[in-house]
Amino acid sequence: RGGIPALEQSSREKALQGAYIVVQEEDSTKKCDLVLLATGSEVSLCVQAAAALSSNNNIRVVSMPCQEVFLAQSSEYQESILPGDVPTLSVEASCSHGWHRFAHVTHSIDNSFGKSGPAKAVCEYFGF
Repeated sequence: RGGIPALEQSSREKALQGAYIVVQEEDSTKKCDLVLLATGSEVSLCVQAAAALSSNNNIRVVSMPCQEVFLAQSSEYQESILPGDVPTLSVEASCSHGWHRFAHVTHSIDNSFGKSGPAKAVCEYFGF
């Protein structure tokens, strides 16, 4: 398994909500252009993507360590994290199951069992 960077915006308290904002959109006076939604090692990939795209876009990155816990939160909390009227892309290297409930589009490698190698090479191979 590849090492992943620690995210300073993460905390146990936030994770216990099921999902939380890791990167807030830069301009709070403008509507968010895109939400990148991920869990685990894919969160840091989304943080990197948001940084690369942020000069022309207002992007939010959300970490969702537990879908079920997030669904147990109030609708107000859920909407504060995932507005619903903003294009949302979930990024999951393992399995896309369940992500359709939260995202308009999912990027995953569902049907690619047996691919292995150094983490960076595998991520590049699958377009992460």
